[in-house]
Amino acid sequence: MLNTENLAANLCGLLAQQGNKDPAVEWKILGQERDGSLLVNWVAKREDGSSGHIGIFDPNSKTFDILNTFSEPKNIIQASVNSSRTLLTYVIKEEPSGAEEMPKYSPFLVEINNAIEREPFGLLAMERSKQVMVQFLWKKRDNFDKTYRDKFLVMIHEECVLLFTANIKKIPSADDDGHSSASLRIDFKHDNWFCDTKEMGSESIVRNFTWCQWDPEIQSLYYIHYKPQTRNTLEKDDETEDLSPTLSAFQFHDDLPMETVLNIPLNLPKIPITESGAKVIYEDDTIPLRIHDSSLNLVIVSNEIGMLFVCHYYLYMPVKPPEESGKMESVHLAYSVTILHHGCVIHCVVPGISWEKAKLMKPTFALHGDHHLLVFQADLFAHLLDIGLSHEPCCHIVCPPPIQIPVTHLVPCVKWGSLTFDSATLNLVSMSVSKSQLIEAFRSDTSLDNRLSILHYFAVHSVDMDTVAELIGILMEHPMSLDLVALMKEVLIGGTYAPVKKGLPPEAAALIRYLPLTMSNPLKPIQAKVSDLSVGISHETLYNTNMMLLSSQQRLSPYRTDIWTCLWDRLNENKEPVRFTAEQVVEKLMFSLACYQPETLSRCTTPMSPSGPKIGADNSFSLTHRSQSTDLPFIELEECTASKQEHVISVNLRELSVHLAKYTAKQNIGFRWLKNSYDQAPTYVHTVASMFAAAQYEMSKTLCGIVCRYAGVDAQLETLKGFPLIDSLSSSRQYALYSFLERFCLAAQSLAYPLPQGFSSFFAYLGFRTLSYDMFLQYVQRHVFELQIDVMKAILQDMDDSPEALRRKLSLLSMLPRSRARRLLNKWNHTASLQIRARDHATNILCGVPVFPRGSQGQLKQNVRHGGSYPENKETIAPLDTFLDLLTAKANLNEIDFNLLIDATISSLEQ
Repeated sequence: MLNTENLAANLCGLLAQQGNKDPAVEWKILGQERDGSLLVNWVAKREDGSSGHIGIFDPNSKTFDILNTFSEPKNIIQASVNSSRTLLTYVIKEEPSGAEEMPKYSPFLVEINNAIEREPFGLLAMERSKQVMVQFLWKKRDNFDKTYRDKFLVMIHEECVLLFTANIKKIPSADDDGHSSASLRIDFKHDNWFCDTKEMGSESIVRNFTWCQWDPEIQSLYYIHYKPQTRNTLEKDDETEDLSPTLSAFQFHDDLPMETVLNIPLNLPKIPITESGAKVIYEDDTIPLRIHDSSLNLVIVSNEIGMLFVCHYYLYMPVKPPEESGKMESVHLAYSVTILHHGCVIHCVVPGISWEKAKLMKPTFALHGDHHLLVFQADLFAHLLDIGLSHEPCCHIVCPPPIQIPVTHLVPCVKWGSLTFDSATLNLVSMSVSKSQLIEAFRSDTSLDNRLSILHYFAVHSVDMDTVAELIGILMEHPMSLDLVALMKEVLIGGTYAPVKKGLPPEAAALIRYLPLTMSNPLKPIQAKVSDLSVGISHETLYNTNMMLLSSQQRLSPYRTDIWTCLWDRLNENKEPVRFTAEQVVEKLMFSLACYQPETLSRCTTPMSPSGPKIGADNSFSLTHRSQSTDLPFIELEECTASKQEHVISVNLRELSVHLAKYTAKQNIGFRWLKNSYDQAPTYVHTVASMFAAAQYEMSKTLCGIVCRYAGVDAQLETLKGFPLIDSLSSSRQYALYSFLERFCLAAQSLAYPLPQGFSSFFAYLGFRTLSYDMFLQYVQRHVFELQIDVMKAILQDMDDSPEALRRKLSLLSMLPRSRARRLLNKWNHTASLQIRARDHATNILCGVPVFPRGSQGQLKQNVRHGGSYPENKETIAPLDTFLDLLTAKANLNEIDFNLLIDATISSLEQ
């Protein structure tokens, strides 16, 4: 956030370009209109005195025009101009002369007509001590007929809102024949015209309101009034009737009457209605235009695409002062944001603020991009609420104030983007939270909730994986942090969600609401720390929110689309979609992996398979994982019929497809079902599931590469890969790489994410070289390390032939599946392997298991029995002869491997 310019200085420059050399001082913002133009008031200093002016600045054309001039300065607090810039209304506030007196408000209407100077017309018969504001209704299409009508509001606090109708008439000239079409329209630049104040009518549309706000973008008037509470008929009638505050909204149209579109019961502290003659303190807020006293701080932020926020902030004294402050004068700053389009309320509390600072606070509420609402308080904090339409509000960010310069109160402007001005100095400030500020907040605040939210911001909303990698690097500066696994899981989920959402075909866009989004739980209160402050955030669900709005059929124009119809449609959707969770897959894998048989899995059923299904309309998600990856420090290949990764992906595919089919059928979003069978669900259900499974695998590879790089092993810089790379690392680098890959493995497996091909062997060998043997054995027994053929070959080769090493080898082989252990024993050239294979071969024969040894074993037996390769001491080998006769009686000669049995016997005799 920077303030390199000052609004008043820029306007002075525009005046100087127009030839106005008089010094302009005492600048004041009077209001803003629908097109973003700004109304300002200033005092021009001349030699013969001072004069007051009202001007309008158009940010689109960068022009500044003077609308009205006063012979002497007046205390004008607010003004409004019509869309044709022919009529101007303004309010003059006369400050009291005594301390007990009240200020006086007087609204006026004046023509902006260069041809004829007219005196301002007083809109009220008498001055008001209550706050008064005025506002023109802007039409989308101006029709300058012979009689042009403009409407404007006069709002009087706690009294009424008046709707005036002003008639602008053309003065006929001698050249008008009364027949040409041009004469029926007013040319404000050339024709003579006047505002007929005698025919000006007014009607009261709101009575006795306590607060109101004008929304120039959607031309709506919000106001709070008190309504009697609904009571049970069995309750006794009391003399005093309880009143409840209600927020209502008037929607104004060009060609239709106004209509009440909103009625929300509010949960506000009881604010007594001001008694007659009592002194009231007003804050003359012009942007946004509000009528209220200092007892109720409420502001509404809206967006035409269908977002509406009711923001309320207040101070309160805690029952017991917080221990960390130790001062009785400390108070709590609290604010709540009612997110109407999501049907919930977010409550925030910032405790332990000194009263001297708190009484001057005035938080700013403004939209920040398409997905966030920014709550900013100078010198304290900036709060990004994740409130967009794309998903339910869940990941909120609290960070230090991004402005390093002193500001009083930032006022956001209509159609000015992130540009605001300081209400005290008129400095222009771009109110936005930059990427560098979020990174610094991630580094300084170690709370898990805040870090999860920042990772969610960059992974889901910004889709900036480079920044995500930088944040992972910050996490890895503290390898013993207990939050590291949870934050890696957030990266996996967010990094999977974003590409799937981007690549979804339009007909499947509704399914994104059922996919996993984040690790954050919106129902759980969260805490975040900013410097010495602790910010608490909690959620509350609203009930019957659709009853607060008019349905499309109840509107004056049922087929007109505006913010209210968008809100109605949004609130009548499924408020709490049942998102797919990793627990659904983890539970299935707990049982299926216990009896996992790779040779029974078809290789053409997952996105990893070379012949697997193509994913997405543009095949953007089709995987080519068989090619060598330059981002991973190992070779992406496993020596097995079908890898465990494919099994995990197949389970994810099946469970997600069933989940999507199940809940989309319940919501009835247009799917056609055949025979009510999941396997006959629409094609795009399986397409979304395949896209998600493919994105899971790609995100797993991406995160693994990031972890390895920040652990000090960059695959693009290393000349070796796989086991040779591990052997070349020092013990400290081996331990660092292992500790981070262990956390990555835990994060992926707890979410049922597939690990990259080749990772299991690389990780197991790294653990073997890093951990002690006893610890390594425990990891193998707990199925953390998967002993594939390649890693077992390396481990067996690394061990010597000492008795202790031989015991360890046999212990590891005994933990392997039978087929895998047999393959390793066949390639292990050792007497122990020979004896084990011989015993296993004899056991199979004696148990009746069919075996088919290679070669003609019957002929070999005959040659041996007639003086072949027996030892010289035939008495020593006599038991073998008897045993061979027993085997011959149990099996055919072609099924017995005599060479194996004899060699094993000889080797045992030699020992």
